Amino acid sequence: MRIIWYGHACFWVETKGVRLLIDPYPEVDDDKIGEVDYILITHEHSDHYGKVELLSRLRDATVIGPKPVYLMAISDGVTKVREIEEDQTIELENGVKVTAIYVEHPSSQYPVGYLIEGDKTLFHTGDTYSTPTIQRLRGKVDVLLVPISGRSTANEREAAQIIEDIRPRMVIPMHYGVYGGGSVEKLLEELNKRRIWAVVKPLKLYEELSL
Repeated sequence: MRIIWYGHACFWVETKGVRLLIDPYPEVDDDKIGEVDYILITHEHSDHYGKVELLSRLRDATVIGPKPVYLMAISDGVTKVREIEEDQTIELENGVKVTAIYVEHPSSQYPVGYLIEGDKTLFHTGDTYSTPTIQRLRGKVDVLLVPISGRSTANEREAAQIIEDIRPRMVIPMHYGVYGGGSVEKLLEELNKRRIWAVVKPLKLYEELSL
């Protein structure tokens, strides 16, 4: 699995030859984004839906998202788009699977995170607060992408709780630095306070991680 962070909640993930882009926000540098087969959108807010119309056309990619995203994409003229519902699994090429997991983001009509199963298992939480519902993923996640900004989503303390609930092998913080604050150091302090063991791997902008 290869992972590149493009800032905020936007990641490019390649697994088993399938290339996915998640939550391309409006200011993302699309010139730095390579080939994409699927664009996954966690919810309809502009800082996640952002450049869907442009990138889906430029990369000839299929957009996948919950109903509000599906309707927005259709309205924007996107022709390759699929709706996904809570707990629904869509099987892509080469045995790669994407499952929508409902998360806690009250300002959204239908927020989800995505469990991506390929050569590794990755969970992108989307925008969420700490919620007991994600405890069902405990022990099933290799890489967790978790927000830390506290701006309509988990802050560092709540992110630590999410990590404790899921117990992933590796954590990559997200949703900070572009719109508002968030501190990796504070996240590490919270984990230490709670005696939670986790490998935390903050990525630099455009940095690629291979697992």
